[in-house]
Amino acid sequence: MARLRPRVVDVTDVRVLGAIEVDGAPVRSARVRRLLALLALEPGRVVPVDRLVDDVWPDGAPEHGEAALHSLVARARRVVGATALATRPPGYALELAPDALDATAAAGLQERARAAVDAHDRASLLDEALALWRGPAFAEFADEEPFRPVAVRLEELRRELEDARAQTDLDLGRPGDAVARLEVLVAAAPLRERRRELLVDALHRAGRPGDALAAVAAHRRVLADELGLDPGPAIRELEARVLAGEPAPPVVVAAKVTSAAPDAANDALAPHPGPALIGRASALAGVTGALGNGPVTLVGPGGVGKTTLARHVAASVCGSFADGVVVAELATVAAGAEVAPAVVAAVGAPGASGADARERVPAVLRGRRLLLVLDNAEHVVDAVAELVERLAATCPTVSVLATSREPLGVPGERVRPLPPLTDDAAVALFAERASAADPAFAVTDANREAVTEVCRRLDRLPLALELAAARMRVVSPAELAADLPVHRRFLRSPHRGGTSRHRTLHAVVDWSYRLLEERERTVLDRLGVFAGSFTRAAARAVTDEPDLDGVLAALVDKSLVTASVDHAGTGPTRYALLETVRAHARERLDEAGATDTVRRRHAEHVRAHLERHGQLIGPDAARRLSAIEAEWDEVRAAVAWGAEHDPALAAATVAQLSDVAEVRMTPEIFTWADDLLAGGADLGAAGAAVHAVAAGGARFAGDLDRAERHVAAGQELAGPDDPARPVLAFLAAEVALFAGRTDASARAAAESEQLGDGRASTLATCTRVLAAAYAGDPDAVAAADDLDAQVRATGDPLLVPWTTYTAGEVRADRDPPAALERIEEAVRLAGEVGEQYVLGVALVTVTSLRARAGDTAAAARSALASLEHWRGTGNRTHQWVGLRTVAELLAASGRDEQAAELLGGLLTRRSGGALFGADAARLAALRDDLAEHLGDEELERAERRGAARDDDGLVDLAREVLRAP
Repeated sequence: MARLRPRVVDVTDVRVLGAIEVDGAPVRSARVRRLLALLALEPGRVVPVDRLVDDVWPDGAPEHGEAALHSLVARARRVVGATALATRPPGYALELAPDALDATAAAGLQERARAAVDAHDRASLLDEALALWRGPAFAEFADEEPFRPVAVRLEELRRELEDARAQTDLDLGRPGDAVARLEVLVAAAPLRERRRELLVDALHRAGRPGDALAAVAAHRRVLADELGLDPGPAIRELEARVLAGEPAPPVVVAAKVTSAAPDAANDALAPHPGPALIGRASALAGVTGALGNGPVTLVGPGGVGKTTLARHVAASVCGSFADGVVVAELATVAAGAEVAPAVVAAVGAPGASGADARERVPAVLRGRRLLLVLDNAEHVVDAVAELVERLAATCPTVSVLATSREPLGVPGERVRPLPPLTDDAAVALFAERASAADPAFAVTDANREAVTEVCRRLDRLPLALELAAARMRVVSPAELAADLPVHRRFLRSPHRGGTSRHRTLHAVVDWSYRLLEERERTVLDRLGVFAGSFTRAAARAVTDEPDLDGVLAALVDKSLVTASVDHAGTGPTRYALLETVRAHARERLDEAGATDTVRRRHAEHVRAHLERHGQLIGPDAARRLSAIEAEWDEVRAAVAWGAEHDPALAAATVAQLSDVAEVRMTPEIFTWADDLLAGGADLGAAGAAVHAVAAGGARFAGDLDRAERHVAAGQELAGPDDPARPVLAFLAAEVALFAGRTDASARAAAESEQLGDGRASTLATCTRVLAAAYAGDPDAVAAADDLDAQVRATGDPLLVPWTTYTAGEVRADRDPPAALERIEEAVRLAGEVGEQYVLGVALVTVTSLRARAGDTAAAARSALASLEHWRGTGNRTHQWVGLRTVAELLAASGRDEQAAELLGGLLTRRSGGALFGADAARLAALRDDLAEHLGDEELERAERRGAARDDDGLVDLAREVLRAP
């Protein structure tokens, strides 16, 4: 029988941006992979036979090297075809179409992107180019000669494309997208200054000047530590612009018609650290110089400008702190118990439900080098003092600056009184504010005496001067001086008691108040119930004023209400009261006996607002979430009032926050639910939903037993049509899955799907599919893909990350490369919308997949990101799951002792859920390998050390080892 000739294929493409592939399939033979990679270094050019022999067999060519090469070429032609691998004396060449080699295609796409005029087209071209990378160029050969120079060049090409894509986000007016992209890119290449410049610019354009300055400070520290260099002129210029409060450059994007809704551009200008400082240069220098030598408290009467000065201090020293500045605004905090949660939220690491927030503050700040500004502390001074003392003992690298009307009274406190302005500075400030109100106004020889008298009678307090200066539109300085009361009690008395300090500014506010019409006074009194800013709709709900727009306009004109107008049209105008004006309004409301009535209206409005927006489902889910978060100060105030006066109303409010709690893992929501249940009051129809919220918090905190008890209690209370039933069933499914009871999890998930069609039911479907995959169901992949397609069709931006993650997770043990692609997409999508839960679990899986693929460096980076994420959110349940992956990673990189210590600590933690399925098999195999490498005795000693560590200590161990070179 004649021998069959081997089939010769016609190659479509060769891929070297990752593992070597031909037509999308891996090349099995390592030697053929190396030959193709060598030829792909110079596509179209002839590579001599002798050079190929040397490079194909770098450790020594076989005895008949040329014959062996000819044989290898024949094998390679079976993969790519004879046409593609051509014989050209004195050797061979890889002849492909320009786009048939992914490295060449990427370079071509870069050139086309540079030439593209339209930013949308440029973004598409750059995305197409970046999608060509599946890993490091030339993968297994990247660190060897002669591949190394080309691999380095292609890595630089990739980084140029990534930088250009981030710049294109800015060109399109999408600074938020650019920030999300650049934070990942900067972490991957911390010394690449162009990326730092882009990040600073993006943060500036996104209205986050503090974060922009922190990014500069972090870059300065990295350069100094690693290279002993200073930042370049471009980034220093950006820093100067942010410090000066210059607005970010406007972005004009030409409209481009697409099938999808256009992304909303964030055109907000970077906020100034505060009004211009007049007459405060010495105070600024004194406070700045005092920082770092114990807590600094800036004290003075209300309206003297403490907040303005503190913001300028923060802006001026931000670059001196590696981790920047955090400002915790305490004016909206109602009681001392709310101080620590407010600080934790300001830091951006909200912590776990059920955890003592007073302990969470030092936990999330430990090791950070930052300035913490505690603004407006006077009404919660005892709680602030306790917190500052705790930070001094546990976080020596954190500097504290507080503003208050009285000192904190803590050890080592450096009190810096802020007196009223000098005469000249007061006149200058009055003139500047008056000319802003009326451009025709100026201080002249004719009116200087009257202006000076006005400033004197107002005790030269900046807020009082601003209130009075606004009147220059309707009265002259002489008329104003004649109308003002004469009071200098503050200047005469050294006493810092609240009464005398309040009386001075109170007289100013009361004077402005008496100039109002009766209905303006009534509206202003009722607006005092708001904790923060508010919309016209909210104002209408609490004031019941027919001509609200006219009254609001009058109050804004008279500088008693401020208005923030969104000229871009992306949100409603928001109004706010100055703190002293709010305090005055509340006093008048109390005097009228109307406080309870108006506060009930406020709480009812908040509940109704949450009923309209609280169901985070559908294409506008992200908008609904933003609408809720914009009113968060009011939600907090409404729940606090309701808990004391109407627990059923507070419960109905908390019940609407179940979806928000899942997306953001906000600790306050879980705490509110726990407190309402602990109070023992009748929570009405919302009782089952409150148990559901509490169950969600217990699950995140790692207390699965408590979560199950809340689920059971809620299900007992829930009636047949209670909207909490599908949520409770979903939570039952999650808890069962964490405990390794896949059958029970699947049943509970199916129940949730049957009961509802909201967010919880869709998440229950994800849980059911995952439970099936973990149990070995071969149909789980198809089910996950169907679910992902269905949800993508709805355009729900908060659920697509979950279904994308699910579609990747079910492939983790079947097709790791495909799983990694899906999971990394989930990380990106979750980061864009702030879906904290799925972002964390996806980072855990990314770490595991990268580690299993042998990419330990990338796995370490994602592991650190995962640990920081769970550390910030306080989710112990998933934190321990992530640490299991870290233990595998450490072992894979040869750090057996640390892996054993970490494993020993994890085995004593129940809050990570039960080990089962593939996870259990991998960890059992890991322990066997460690025993073989270390010996049983050394393994047990390391495990005992890990078991002896507390929770934070175990996390710190993992972070330290991952950061080690």
